[in-house]
Amino acid sequence: MSGICPPFNVGEIVETRSFEKGYRGAWFRCKIRDIFKKRNEVFYKLEYLDFPDENMHTEKLYQKGVVGDKKHLMLRPQFPHVCHQNEVCDVKGIIKPTLVVNDTFQVGDLVDWWKDDCYWSGTIAEVMGDREVKVELFPLPIGEGSCYVAPCKDVRPSLDWSPVDGWLVPSSKVGFYKSDGEDRRCARLILPADECKVIEGVVRREHIGGARKKLKVDESLPLNIMVSNAIDAAVLDLEELVSRIKWMKSILSSNLEKSSCSTSAWVFQEYCPSSTR
Repeated sequence: MSGICPPFNVGEIVETRSFEKGYRGAWFRCKIRDIFKKRNEVFYKLEYLDFPDENMHTEKLYQKGVVGDKKHLMLRPQFPHVCHQNEVCDVKGIIKPTLVVNDTFQVGDLVDWWKDDCYWSGTIAEVMGDREVKVELFPLPIGEGSCYVAPCKDVRPSLDWSPVDGWLVPSSKVGFYKSDGEDRRCARLILPADECKVIEGVVRREHIGGARKKLKVDESLPLNIMVSNAIDAAVLDLEELVSRIKWMKSILSSNLEKSSCSTSAWVFQEYCPSSTR
């Protein structure tokens, strides 16, 4: 991971995390003012958008949170647009990454809480009605710990991001006994059509070696019609199915070509089921 340099550019708005005491586990909105290398490591000069009186900071791209810890990626792209399920009406018309939030939070959901001009990462410890929840910040050394009452309007679902996989919605254990609870995602992620729509990271096209692409398939396949009742959503589901079939046919054809070029003791015969066991 530490050898991968994300494709960030000068002038781009990003989020950066902090390991400083008092701000551990927090994400800040920034603008990249400069990118440079020093001793084979990449550095970013950042302007903190929500702290106009703060001087620009220089951050190393990969840093350790504590002594002996692994290196963490300190920057990620601007957070996707957030909306609720009843606000999504036309999946095909989405032009930027959109995070569709479920109607209500549950205990155990992974969230970010907007407080003091930054986002604090933690989990929902208690649902206190329709307007408030209790957020438990991640414990030391990755967070500041403690529980706080937070308005629901200031809470968003947490997301994971990496240069390889992009944005992903992490799953969490929900229920009174979290270890025995069910896996749940409190939101769905939808990408524009030109980025190959992804719901909960299910299907993703990735460039490999330039022009070559491959599909990565997860265990489940949530459909666009689960998010929208529009006809376009059903059409997009059919298009994804056709793409999957073409991809599978190409793999089968490639394997058949390879097998025909080599000596094999296997002979394909059509299967005729017997009328009796």
